[in-house]
Amino acid sequence: MILKDAVEYLLGSIESTSAVEEISIVKSCGRILAENLKASQNIPPFDNSQVDGYAVKTSDINLSNLFSVSQRIPAGCPSSPLVNKTIARIFTGALIPKNADAVVMQEDVDLVNDRVRFSKKINPGQNIRKKGSDLKQDKVFFNTGRVLTAADVGMCASVGLNNLQVFEKISVGVFSSGDELKQPGENLSEGQIYDSNRPMILSLVNLLGLEPVDMGCLPDDLNQTTRLLAEASNKVDIILTCGGVSVGEEDHIKTAVETLGSIKMWKIKIKPGKPFAFGSIGNTPFLGVPGNPVSAWVTFALLCRPFLIKRAGGISLENTSLLLECNFEWPKSSNRQEFLRGKVNREGKLEIFNNQNSQILSSICFSEGLIEIPIDTVVRKGDKIKFFPFSEIS
Repeated sequence: MILKDAVEYLLGSIESTSAVEEISIVKSCGRILAENLKASQNIPPFDNSQVDGYAVKTSDINLSNLFSVSQRIPAGCPSSPLVNKTIARIFTGALIPKNADAVVMQEDVDLVNDRVRFSKKINPGQNIRKKGSDLKQDKVFFNTGRVLTAADVGMCASVGLNNLQVFEKISVGVFSSGDELKQPGENLSEGQIYDSNRPMILSLVNLLGLEPVDMGCLPDDLNQTTRLLAEASNKVDIILTCGGVSVGEEDHIKTAVETLGSIKMWKIKIKPGKPFAFGSIGNTPFLGVPGNPVSAWVTFALLCRPFLIKRAGGISLENTSLLLECNFEWPKSSNRQEFLRGKVNREGKLEIFNNQNSQILSSICFSEGLIEIPIDTVVRKGDKIKFFPFSEIS
């Protein structure tokens, strides 16, 4: 199955989303909105000054005259209409007098014995933030499924919202697998390595605003693997495993899942990440990413991430890509869609990391995104190909 079809299948399999809860906006960053939000008022609610300066009625201004200041208007205070042929001292954010139509920056005036002379042409509307220029009253500004950013929280606060309806966090139980794995801090014996996948995947789940649950490491034993997966299916909303879904004699996860439920999709035509698996254990969805760390990272970004976002109530958007000229050769075509690790150089061209082996996690750490090589495609220097920045997919 090709990647596009696999993602469509994953998203189409989702039948329900999370329950809804109400939380304070100060705790809402990273959460998924469960309601449409409408502006209860115009933002800003009144015309206000963009700078410290002087509010004027432009039809009264003659550049050769001196003008008296008839009022002083700090932010948060009421204002009065301008007295004929006078101006107002005004500060950033303050209410514009009703008959004023421009604000002149204090740097652009001359002060002469407490009176003001203007030296530059004044245009109506200059330096005024108009009522409703950010949001119009009754406008829906955020829709259900939006993952709230810090700026979004500020926007919610600007219309006076204190609490929001959001989807409850779904829990994702993450297993690593393999007797060769030791946990960071433990001593390594010959032939053993540290478990990098589980901390990495738990971190990726956490960055999505979900609830990561560390389920430990599955041993290379079918009976124990089956028991632990069965127990996990009653504790978390989704199970995600790293490794053990290929065809090796010690790869027991696929068999265990089939014993407890079903494998609905297996093997995707991508590189790295071919032995990705999707299925269910009872009513609990199962996601199986490969054991090589780069393969695990790539399949999480391209397959697990959109599935988890939609299952959690979010809107799963197509990954954003840039079409850029490449500064490398890729002379060997493949029957799989390849995703190389690389970055954009100073000339705006794509460079690849020097080692593209799926075990080389540094190829993720020291790159800026994934470079897509389509199926059966040879790339020559100067060709334009898709680049997916990590900021958009992780």
